[in-house]
Amino acid sequence: MTPGPHHDLNKARRAVTTGLEVDDTAELLYRDALRIEHAAGNRHGLHTAIARIQHIINQTLDCSLETETEDLIRELLTTSGTTAAPSL
Repeated sequence: MTPGPHHDLNKARRAVTTGLEVDDTAELLYRDALRIEHAAGNRHGLHTAIARIQHIINQTLDCSLETETEDLIRELLTTSGTTAAPSL
């Protein structure tokens, strides 16, 4: 994801946070959070988001992550942030 004139990661974070306040089990929103932290080059934030989604989905809901989420995590952990990342 390359930054553009309308690329505002802080607004994106707020939107995802608002969505998760409504439904903290929305795996799609967690994937967006992962992409945002990766795009920001925030490795700590990426790991925090990964830990949170794993806790919510695996432990709280007692189910596995969706394949798309597992693939995204693997991809983001093997590429550096602030470069072309999967689009939101």
